[in-house]
Amino acid sequence: MLRFAAPPVAHVLGLAALAGAEAKTYGAPLRGLAPTPLADLLARPEAGKVVRLEGTIEKVCRNKGCWLELKQGPRSVHVTFAGYAFFVPVDSAGRPVALEGRVLVKEPAKDETAHKEAEGAADAAARVSIEATGVEIR
Repeated sequence: MLRFAAPPVAHVLGLAALAGAEAKTYGAPLRGLAPTPLADLLARPEAGKVVRLEGTIEKVCRNKGCWLELKQGPRSVHVTFAGYAFFVPVDSAGRPVALEGRVLVKEPAKDETAHKEAEGAADAAARVSIEATGVEIR
């Protein structure tokens, strides 16, 4: 009698993870800029500068995915989407992300801060944020 060995469960699960790891782009395709360390950006923000950031999605707007918080090491930054033209999946927290966009430096209005906090934003009063033109979630 011939016996066939079943593939190890970890191998099957690993292949399934690879199959589902294809990157999905929201908004404009990324241009391939060199990544900027988030700590450097937050230490010396330049309003209007176009940057690429990479990290993990820490939080997403729970209502419709109209913003995310990108985490890199111990630091994070609030990210909105240019022209409110696209959203990301509301269940994308914890996923690796790369994005490109413009640095915004401004004191947020109190009503804007309250709105973001109601949607789950952690640091809605931060004065540095990013307005992304494209987001790639892996």
